[in-house]
Amino acid sequence: MSVNAEYYRVFPIDLASKLNNKEAMSYLLLLFKSDFITGESNVLLETLSNLSGYDAETISNHLHKVADNSDYLSIDRRYIGKESGKPKTKNYYKVTFPAMNFIMVDSDFLDFEIEGYSKKTQHDIKGFILLIKCLCLNNTNITKFSLREIEKRIGLSYCTIQNYMKKCIDLGYIIHEKGCYRINLSYFDKGNSYIYPAGTPDLYKDIYNSILNHCSSKGVEVPPYNSKYIGRIAVKYPYLESELLKQGNDSITEQYSVTKQLEKRIPKLPDKVDSLNYFVKVLTNGIVTSDPNKSTTKFEM
Repeated sequence: MSVNAEYYRVFPIDLASKLNNKEAMSYLLLLFKSDFITGESNVLLETLSNLSGYDAETISNHLHKVADNSDYLSIDRRYIGKESGKPKTKNYYKVTFPAMNFIMVDSDFLDFEIEGYSKKTQHDIKGFILLIKCLCLNNTNITKFSLREIEKRIGLSYCTIQNYMKKCIDLGYIIHEKGCYRINLSYFDKGNSYIYPAGTPDLYKDIYNSILNHCSSKGVEVPPYNSKYIGRIAVKYPYLESELLKQGNDSITEQYSVTKQLEKRIPKLPDKVDSLNYFVKVLTNGIVTSDPNKSTTKFEM
């Protein structure tokens, strides 16, 4: 993950309702080709075309849609001379960075490769993930919207959302958990920095996200992140949820998935959980009170 400000860009959340995945990703490409302070850019359409897999005319249409439907982009077509006796013009761009209601995206999101897919298809998949991130709960990579609810909030049809969601789940980039979808990528964690200190291992984030999701699904506030407690859980649960998904071994997944073990061991949470130490005890000791007003239940592993 990058640490310098120039390697991040802020993407306006409200654009998710105005753009489809292809258009959103094209705008993100432009953001990273714009000055991170002034927002100015004279990037060539051909450069954006090479990055996206789409032709220059299509990219131009994507960007003009942003300019026509928001205040986040202005496009100035300027005369720059003659070529073969004909006038030559060029686009100059000025992006406006939102002061609030945005997500933060690491430049590594642009660079990571989705093996086996063309540039164009990778562009489209990443654009879909970007739109889903815009629907996530504040400072998390989790959205509790159903596919029908997502359809009402982004510029894609239900059928298209279904197809992209299935593809992202199959690739392990999004995990469908009880009552929510969770983005299983670290490229948006700068915006979640109040949760994760710099250098937090992906496994620790994965475990805490599972706990956060379990608490959210039960209507209980999650305790603050604490690396000491999460580290104790990680000793017994050393695999990412995405790694377990790819293995396809149900018995191994059942044993090492924090998500599955939480649902099995504490289907009902206390009204308030003050510390992650509660989950350490639940996940490592096999002792849990499923109802705070009832006796303790022991699970054997």
